[in-house]
Amino acid sequence: MNKVYYFSGTGNTYWSAKKLAERIGDAALVSISREIKQPGIHVEADAAVFLFPAYAYGMPTMVRRFLERAEIRAGYLAALVSYGTSPGGALAEAHRVLGRKKLTLNYAGRIPAVENYIPIFGAQNAELRTRRLALQTAATEQAAAAIVSRANNRVLTFQPFASFVSALFRAAHPGMNRLFRVTAACNACGLCARICPAGAITMTPERPVFQKRCEQCQACLNFCPRSAINFGRLRADAERYHHPEVAAGELFSVLREE
Repeated sequence: MNKVYYFSGTGNTYWSAKKLAERIGDAALVSISREIKQPGIHVEADAAVFLFPAYAYGMPTMVRRFLERAEIRAGYLAALVSYGTSPGGALAEAHRVLGRKKLTLNYAGRIPAVENYIPIFGAQNAELRTRRLALQTAATEQAAAAIVSRANNRVLTFQPFASFVSALFRAAHPGMNRLFRVTAACNACGLCARICPAGAITMTPERPVFQKRCEQCQACLNFCPRSAINFGRLRADAERYHHPEVAAGELFSVLREE
């Protein structure tokens, strides 16, 4: 049995994880957001594959905690990072975390995707989105072929700039929930709370409330059907993005199951 573990907010990484599991065969698709809630995390597989997005040149906090806590027994380990702007040092970070557990990361791959951190980078235009989606498809197929053949490669681990930026983000992000704003367009439908992979949103009768454990995945902002959630100086009329083949219902149903 192979296992594909993923963390995803707006569906980019989930889409690649789902396709990867289909391509490598005999594979279970496992949500890191669900698995990390267990009192003990046991990863046992012939091949274990970890997929996650790059956040400020590093791994999401939840993914790092998952890898640190998990008892991992697998004959082959792979890590894949999806990214809109840069993969940064996310794979190097995964390599270091696993190395401290005396585990070898056999294969590391990069999967370009459409940028989804709209408050900083803005929405990409339709032509660029089409190109990035094609690149994501090709890179996912390439990664699947490499894993099926049990390919090995190396990761550049000395990336001081990426490590510095990632450390700054980790220090700042527990307080970044205060930058979310909810406009009068909100009808308290609760979709944002259901789709949040970190469980960082609670609902009042009038609006969502954002908690410190927010991972900054931007799922709430990009999936909100009324574009009622903003962040920082993002304009209410700014275009939003989520993977076109991943619906909100699919993501939050995955978070509830298992």
